[in-house]
Amino acid sequence: MLKKQTVWLLTMLSLIVVLSVYALTAQNQNAKNVADQGAKQAQQVSGNNQKTQAVSKADNKLGQIELDKADERSQLQQKYQSVIASKKSSAKEVSAAYDQMEAMQTLANNETMLEDVIQSKGFKNAVVKTTGNNVQVFVDSEKLTQKQANEVIRLTDQYLGVGKIVSVTYALNQK
Repeated sequence: MLKKQTVWLLTMLSLIVVLSVYALTAQNQNAKNVADQGAKQAQQVSGNNQKTQAVSKADNKLGQIELDKADERSQLQQKYQSVIASKKSSAKEVSAAYDQMEAMQTLANNETMLEDVIQSKGFKNAVVKTTGNNVQVFVDSEKLTQKQANEVIRLTDQYLGVGKIVSVTYALNQK
C-alpha cells in the first residue's frame, strides 16, 4: 500500500504538470488574441481618423455651445459652493444656494433628456441651452420644416415647462 504522503505528493505533481501545460497553451492563445485585438484596433483607429476629418462645422459649433454652457454652469456651481462654504453666509443664503444648485442640476438633466429625445426624432445632434426664461435649441440639420420646429417646441414645453420663450436654430454649418 502506498502511504498517504506518497499519494498526496503524486497528486500534487500531476496537478502541477496539468497546470503547466494549461499555462503554456493559454499563453500562446493570449498572444494570438492580443495580435488579433491589435489588428482590430489599428483598423478602428484608421476608420476613426476618416470620421474625424468628416466632422462638420455644425458639430464644431454645437460642441462650442455645449462647452460654453458647461463653463457657465461651472462658474455658477463655484459661486454657490463658495456661498455654502463661507462662514459669513446665513442659513437662508446657504439654503438658497443649495436650492439653486439643485434646480441647476435638474435643469441640466431635463436638457439632456430633451436633447436625447430630439435626436431620437431624426436629428444628428442637438444642444439645448436655457438662460432664464429663454430656451435655445440648436439642431444639426440642413433644413427644418415648420412641423419639425413645432415638434421641437412642443417637446421643449414638455421637458422644460410651459411659458418659456423657445427658439430653434438649424443649418449651423452654413452660418
